[in-house]
Amino acid sequence: MKPFERGIYLLPNLMTTAALFAGFYAVIAGMQGHFEAGAIAIFVAMIFDGLDGRVARMTNSCSAFGAEYDSLADMVSFGLAPALLVYQWALQDFEKLGWLVAFIYTVAAALRLARFNTQVGIADKRYFQGLPSPAAAALLAGLVWMVESNQIQTGLESMVAMLLTLATGILMVSNVRFSSFKELNLKDKVPFVTLLLVVLVLVVITLKPAMILFLIFLFYALSGPVLTLIGLRKTRSLRKQHKKEETVSTVKEVDETAFNKQDREKS
Repeated sequence: MKPFERGIYLLPNLMTTAALFAGFYAVIAGMQGHFEAGAIAIFVAMIFDGLDGRVARMTNSCSAFGAEYDSLADMVSFGLAPALLVYQWALQDFEKLGWLVAFIYTVAAALRLARFNTQVGIADKRYFQGLPSPAAAALLAGLVWMVESNQIQTGLESMVAMLLTLATGILMVSNVRFSSFKELNLKDKVPFVTLLLVVLVLVVITLKPAMILFLIFLFYALSGPVLTLIGLRKTRSLRKQHKKEETVSTVKEVDETAFNKQDREKS
């Protein structure tokens, strides 16, 4: 039995608290009709959520408490906040159907986080099983931010929001694999051009942050199903090739057996 941990590590848990505060603020902003501010707050929560784990590893301050606290904060910032924000923004136009779709997203985020917690140390670190909840939240927040900042009015925003909310919820609980990018080692030396490319990407994002971020996470959400289909095709082709090889080897064995039998009969 593990001994009871006295006290908590301050710095990583402050990062988690900041992410939780940003998610809570996104809910408040959505209730008050400040949708653009709420969407930006979700992206701020993503930044702090990405920092808390790295800070904990860098300062050697990882703990079971921190892991549980981070998971609960993620549920608020990336499960509840995006659902309530997009509901206040567009889904309430569909009345009962709207809040049901928002609830589907919320419960999918909870299931996704629970599955992730049970697979720590078991699953392949190179991939996520199901769309990560921060990416799903960024997709919904990016849509709200893009439409609000560019004042897009096509009349289809509510329908797009409902379909996207439902799709992201399904992707979170699916078995579709998404790249985790954890194989990238930021501690190693990289060519000088890499730094220029990173700066260039940041400059492009600052030109139209809402639209660029939305497109980035949209492509990431689509990459999972595409890579899964490519993997299934490769697996099927390998199975067919294996079956052909087995058939050829079986035919050769039959021919050799028949040939040996004829030789024995002649002798």
